[in-house]
Amino acid sequence: MFILNRRNFISLAAAGAAATAFAGRFAHAASTGTEVFTSDEAGLLVDSTVILGEKSAVVVDAQFTQANAAALADLIAATGRKVETILITHFHPDHILGLAVLMDRFPDAKPVAHAAVQGMIAQTAQPMLDRIGGAAPAGVFASRVVIPDVLSADHIKLEGERIEVLAPLHGDTALITPLHIPALKTVIAADIAYADTHLWLEENTKPEQIAAWRESIKTLQGLNAETVIPGHRKADSKSDASVFAQTSAYLDHWEKALAESKSAEELKAALLAGNEGLGFAFAIDRAVAAVYPPK
Repeated sequence: MFILNRRNFISLAAAGAAATAFAGRFAHAASTGTEVFTSDEAGLLVDSTVILGEKSAVVVDAQFTQANAAALADLIAATGRKVETILITHFHPDHILGLAVLMDRFPDAKPVAHAAVQGMIAQTAQPMLDRIGGAAPAGVFASRVVIPDVLSADHIKLEGERIEVLAPLHGDTALITPLHIPALKTVIAADIAYADTHLWLEENTKPEQIAAWRESIKTLQGLNAETVIPGHRKADSKSDASVFAQTSAYLDHWEKALAESKSAEELKAALLAGNEGLGFAFAIDRAVAAVYPPK
């Protein structure tokens, strides 16, 4: 469960203030028919993907803060496409809380989520906003939540092309909905894959959870996609199958650190060792606290 308190938010805000301007965080992949927006550190380096048709678009994930969601909306508007569908891959607030901003900009869009994910969002989104909003200055987050509708099929159609919405898999949380676009040889992995960032491991402290994440990676690798869009990355990170190897290597690192560390301090030091240049360092403190709860 994602928890943000005032102390954590101050550190995130400071990281965001030091980040580059929004203009540097758009990645265009003309050959795949997608635009990818990557948030700043204050937005937790989340990827949102805009799948482009000739006249319409499908958006995957809605960002965390109002500022990042508004920048995503600007990117979408600049494509000149009509937003038909906004799909939310999982219940974590950094993928859902910006949905209100997108719906204000694109009121004709239909927000959807897989039935299992939609149920989790319906239960948790408002309490999360209440908790997170109370820890942040006014205006950082949207003032309301939007609960997506249940996606009634296993795919989304965009101008006749089929976007496969896969059954939820285990990644940094138990239910994450990847997407496969066969015509574009593209997988939107969401938080089953990360690139050049620390992993959100708070919900993966047990061997069986880590093993389930590894199986999800194998499932997506089996699709043999040429373009793989991770859930979190730095703006200049790759979007190809190498993100699976990166994620698997970090899971190796996590398991080794868990086995060898005897305290919160040792675990944090082990996670940082060799990973000093990775983004989303906020995730380390949450992972450590999940194993060694503060007294």
